[in-house]
Amino acid sequence: MAILKTIGETMKIIWIDGTFGSGKTAVANVVAKKMRNSYLLEFDALQMKYKPTSIFDLFGERYPESKKYLIDGLIKEMLKIIQEGSYDYLIIPIALINDDCNERLVNSFANIENYHFILTAANEILYQRIHTQEKRDVDLAETYMSNAIMYLNNHYSDALRIDTSDMNIDNVAEEIVKVIVG
Repeated sequence: MAILKTIGETMKIIWIDGTFGSGKTAVANVVAKKMRNSYLLEFDALQMKYKPTSIFDLFGERYPESKKYLIDGLIKEMLKIIQEGSYDYLIIPIALINDDCNERLVNSFANIENYHFILTAANEILYQRIHTQEKRDVDLAETYMSNAIMYLNNHYSDALRIDTSDMNIDNVAEEIVKVIVG
């Protein structure tokens, strides 16, 4: 991905990471509205655009970040936006909770200036949030929650962690914007 070094010189990638119920998508939407010339690339929306390419993808792990075809689709979308060169910020809400995400996304795009935020909250708050969100696959979230928390706690030591337990969406977004623009 050497091409990214010259094409993405001015673009910054903003990873908004966290477990289920941490507020990634809601916060990313507010950050995108506050950041001029930004592009919000919602990983969850790619599930409608990209379809499984193998039996394993169809019947394997249930959470989207473990599906190779969705990660491939995200990379394809990211490269298209970066190569277009029209935006200063690429904002991606995603749970980077496995080694494939770490290697293929975070490490592969390390030549581009990026910010990695991990949204956290007390476990009881996360579980409360997933039970009150519309269109949330509660069983999926509960099944993978402890693995996601453990992975995020043991990886990404350079990420900025924000405890959202007692914060509203706007306050979390303000904190992220403040780090990025100074």
